[in-house]
Amino acid sequence: MQIMKVKSNLLDILKKLKRLPQIVTPKDASLILGYTGTSPDSLIVDAGAGSGFLCIFLAYYCRKGKVVTYEKRSDFAEVVRKNVKISGLKNIVVKEKDIFKGIEEKNVDLITLDMQGAEEVVENAFQVLKPGSWLVVYSPYIEQVISVRNKIEGLNFTQIKTVENIVREWRAGRHTLPEVSGVMHTGWLTFARKIS
Repeated sequence: MQIMKVKSNLLDILKKLKRLPQIVTPKDASLILGYTGTSPDSLIVDAGAGSGFLCIFLAYYCRKGKVVTYEKRSDFAEVVRKNVKISGLKNIVVKEKDIFKGIEEKNVDLITLDMQGAEEVVENAFQVLKPGSWLVVYSPYIEQVISVRNKIEGLNFTQIKTVENIVREWRAGRHTLPEVSGVMHTGWLTFARKIS
């Protein structure tokens, strides 16, 4: 039997990374790209870097652009730097800064927030987003969804929606049945598009 060597893809890379807190999973990260139509040359700001999974996912598909990820905890930022190095991607900037104190980038195409207190960043995010660009907030709790939507709905955003992305695998064989275990609910994604 001949053993074939295959090139690693993004999912292979993600398996090699150190994981700290809960991550935004590939099923949710792909929904972000799909719902926002983010182009490969986009400027993306990501906050609450955690382990860096989301910024790496976005940078992988937006290779002609740049992803700037904010992380205020130095221990997490160090893990993100190491994970970015493992990924081999060169279009990620890790900022060890508190995004509550401001967003330095301007004319941003996409902002993703995965952090406690995300609602307090919504107004600053609105200021630096280009018209037609997107804000996406990942929330583990419905109470945060409510707080985030209250802030978003007070600004000039459109196409506001909150989704729960549930994926259920099926077992095919003599009898076809849904799998009874697996990761289904991960969190909620709130999308909002800036119109002016």
